[in-house]
Amino acid sequence: MLCWGLFQMPYLEEWSAIEENYSTSLSGAIKALQDTLLRLPINGNVRVDFREVEEALNSASNVMGIISFHLGSFLPKAERLVRLISELAEVASRERALVEECGDLLTKTHMLQVEESSLRGQLIQLSWSTTGQSREE
Repeated sequence: MLCWGLFQMPYLEEWSAIEENYSTSLSGAIKALQDTLLRLPINGNVRVDFREVEEALNSASNVMGIISFHLGSFLPKAERLVRLISELAEVASRERALVEECGDLLTKTHMLQVEESSLRGQLIQLSWSTTGQSREE
């Protein structure tokens, strides 16, 4: 599962690079639609080109449909990515605990090795002192 998350990282980085342009384009499309609708004359001899209004509304509807489709396909991926990141954080936490435990065990092992070396030294000294006493007798 972690491989999938790593595979998706370039896409998320790419999205962060284009997100501002995407938002700007979306805002521009909304503004263009508002401007088109606000240009309708509301007094006097009103003449409306219904085809232009229809085209503008259809275009806006198509853009909104595309945006909705892309957001709809992005959300499940984002939810999966959140789960994967959560799992990764859990694994990293367990790994940190194991590394700390390993450090503690290494420290204990080192202390035991020092103690063993000290005891060996004492045994050698004891052996020499008893050997020296038996020679003197």
